[in-house]
Amino acid sequence: MEHRFQTSRFTRGNVIFPTVLVVSDRHVTRIKPSFAGRVEESISLRQVSSVTVSQGSIFADIVVHSAGGTDPLRSHGHTNAEAARLKQIIEEFQTNILTAGVADLSGLRACPRCAETIKAAAQVCRHCGADIPIELTEEFTRAAAPDASSSYAKNWTWS
Repeated sequence: MEHRFQTSRFTRGNVIFPTVLVVSDRHVTRIKPSFAGRVEESISLRQVSSVTVSQGSIFADIVVHSAGGTDPLRSHGHTNAEAARLKQIIEEFQTNILTAGVADLSGLRACPRCAETIKAAAQVCRHCGADIPIELTEEFTRAAAPDASSSYAKNWTWS
């Protein structure tokens, strides 16, 4: 999943070409368009050491610091709410990386036997070896049940 945060056009340097910060489950990217093209800088999510948000009365400045020795990503002109949301998303992804090993937990679930995190489509737990019961969704049960009005549900007789 990708989260995009665009700066306001009412701030310095963003009137014609607003800066965009993109947070994905792998990296944080700063995109600065210009007349001649655009400049993209990125830091791996595993290399982000901290996020600094300097809030003003309306707009905030964001600095994403790197532990890998590269220059930090700087962006100014985000709303205070967007800046707080960006920081929250980065911290949430980093917590997920530390606990589960991946940033995006949408395709994972807990094993009912050992409570370890496994893929949602797994049939056997890789940690304890338990068989995982298949969870049918409401859509599947409706689609699997034959409708009385369909031609397949009718009792056909041969004379």
